[in-house]
Order: sequence, then C-alpha cells, then structure tokens
Amino acid sequence: MTHLSPEARPARVAGARHGWLLMASCWLSSTGAVLIAPVLPQMRHDYAGVPHADVLTLIVLVIPALMIALFSPLVGSLVDAFGRKRLYLAAVAIYAVAGVLPFWLTSLYAIVAARAVIGLAEAAIVTIATALVANYFSGMRRQKWLTMQHASASVVAALMFAVGGGLGSLAAGWRTPFLVYGCAILFLPFIAVMIWEPGEKTHVEHAPVQTLPFPWREIGLLCLLILFASVMFFVVPVQISFLLSERGVTAPAILGFGGAIANAGIPVGSFAFHRLARWPINRLLVIAFGLLALGFFVIASCTGANATVAGAFLAAAGAGMALPLLGTWTLARVPFAQSGRATGGYMGSFFLGNFLSPLIVESVARFAGGLIQAVAWLAVACAGTAVAVLILTLAKRGPSGSVHAAQVNRVPLG
Repeated sequence: MTHLSPEARPARVAGARHGWLLMASCWLSSTGAVLIAPVLPQMRHDYAGVPHADVLTLIVLVIPALMIALFSPLVGSLVDAFGRKRLYLAAVAIYAVAGVLPFWLTSLYAIVAARAVIGLAEAAIVTIATALVANYFSGMRRQKWLTMQHASASVVAALMFAVGGGLGSLAAGWRTPFLVYGCAILFLPFIAVMIWEPGEKTHVEHAPVQTLPFPWREIGLLCLLILFASVMFFVVPVQISFLLSERGVTAPAILGFGGAIANAGIPVGSFAFHRLARWPINRLLVIAFGLLALGFFVIASCTGANATVAGAFLAAAGAGMALPLLGTWTLARVPFAQSGRATGGYMGSFFLGNFLSPLIVESVARFAGGLIQAVAWLAVACAGTAVAVLILTLAKRGPSGSVHAAQVNRVPLG
C-alpha cells in the first residue's frame, strides 16, 4: 500500500456546509446585545438599589462589543502565530459557559464581569471565523460568504430580539434569556469534525509570504474607513424606534414593523454589492456613501413616518453595501499568513463602531438640538465622504480596480 506524505495529499476543499458553520458562529456576536436588550428595564428595576445601576445595566449591554473592538486585533495576531482551530473551540466553550452565568449570579458587578468575558470570547470567534472564510474560500465564493455574514446577521439579530423579549416574560424574568447562550455548545462537535487548520497551497508560495511586512498603513487607513462606515451602519438599527417616535408613532407593533422594513435595507445592500462586485471599488464607495447620505437627508427633511422608514431603508442599504465591500477589500490586500491580523483589524473597527455609534449620535444630537438634526449632520458627513471619493476618482487616485479582481489576483489595488 502506498502512503502519501502530508505534502502530497490532496488539499481539503471547503463546501457550503463549512461556509454555513463559519457564518452561523459569527451570529453568536450579533445576538450578544439584542438578546438581552428587551429585558434591560427589568434588570434595572431589580438592581435599583445598587449605586449607578442605570450605567451598569447599560454596560452589561454594550461591554461585549467594546471587548471585541479592543481585543480583535490582538486575537488576529495570536491566530496568525498559533493557529485557528484550538482557539476557535476554546472561545466557543468559554462563550457558552460565561453566557449562562448571569442566570445564577446575584451581583450586578459579577454580571458585568461575565459579560466582559463573553466579549473576549466573541472577539476570538468572529475573528477566527472570518479569517477561516478568507482561508477556505477564494474569489467570488469568499465574497459570497462575507456578504452573507453581514446580511444574515441583521436578520438573526431581529429574531433574537423577539426571542429575548418572549423569554423575559417567563417566571425567571430577565435571567431567562441568558440560558440561550448555552446553546453555543452545540457548535463544538461540528467545529471539531469539520474545521481543519488551513495552510499554504505550495511551499513556493509560502516562503516569500512569510517575509512580507504587514501593510500597516494601508490596512490602518481601511480600518478608519470601516470605523466610519460602522458608526453609520448602526444608526438605523439603534435609532429607528426613536426616529419614528419623533414622528408621532407610539404603537409598539407599528414601531416594530417600521423597524423591520428599515433594517431590510441591510441585506438588500449586501446583495447589491455581491451582484456589483466586478464594478470599480471607487464607484461602489460613492454609491454606498451616497445612499447613506440620501437616506439620512430624507429622514431629516421629511416629516411623515412613511418617509422616515423609506429614508432609513435607503441608509441601511448604503451601509449594507459599504461594510462587506470594505471587509472583502481589506482581506484581499493581504496574503494568507497575515489574514488573521487583517481580520482582527476589520472586526475591531466594526465593533468599535457598534459601541461608538449611539454615543456619537447622542453627542451630535445635543450639539445640533435633537435627534432629527443629528441625522441631518450625519447626512452631511456621508455626502462629504462620497464627494471626497469621487474627487479622488476623477483625479485618478485611490482604488480603481474591483474587489473581484483583487481576490482573484491577490494584488494591491491603487
């Protein structure tokens, strides 16, 4: 019998089941906040006697996103240095254990600590899963799964919001939704069986890649743009109920229906990017930030609730186009050996935007005189970004190639 050396064995090929597993594990981070958001008032009521309970319960909600933002770059470096699978398994296990602890914890400070641990686990999960998508898939297949990751996360988040609210009405009250985190343990056998440690395809490719310096300047500039886009991305999901309330809508059912229509723009924008990935990056950036500006302008200038929902839909579509475009572009600019660090930078920027978005909107609202006026200023910021990209394009500066070409050729765009 002939035995093949490891170098001679055929490379493993990832299929749809691997893509779904990696994408589904990223949903763990998107459910982290929305699952308990509906029960925060109950938690705040129970801990009313604790000093600064209002602030601490808010921290319970947002601290996982902050931990992802802070530690995703570090996780990315660890992934590049020590591998992916073992850290992936450990992170999911920690997520499941730390996630259910608040069901039994009585101290609000202990709950905050448990939520911080969840954030660390989420930082590892989303960084590794996204890096593995970049490692397992190439070209249009990689673009497909990165696009679906953003599009599906918004749908799953909406479902988890409803689940959290329903569970919060059970006998255990606000503690019940925390038990859902334990379901993450179901991912472990699938990860153990289906996931493998990726490697370079050839030794010829491997040698020069290891000596390439990491493009800190290029990836850093992209991360700043991702941070800006992420702040805008979360305006509609976080603020739509408040915007509709400003227009006189108070019925919870109508608020929920209007929010669902507005947030549907996110998967629509992601699908549009997937279909237009062969277009030049600069053109897609102008369209994405132009849609954001147009949507925010409609919200700020029209007084009807229907127009507000329509404007929010347009803004969400622009954000849904911008984030997968920037994420795919970032991963296309680095070789395999640097994909973990690039993914960490991307995820860190994205979740820092998640954390900062409501704080920035509130600060602008105080300066401008209200939430609607703040949205008008956001429209100006997005329009200025679209115009800046357009000027760079006319001056033949900036990215003139397409994301599709960058993924196929693995060459810098400029």
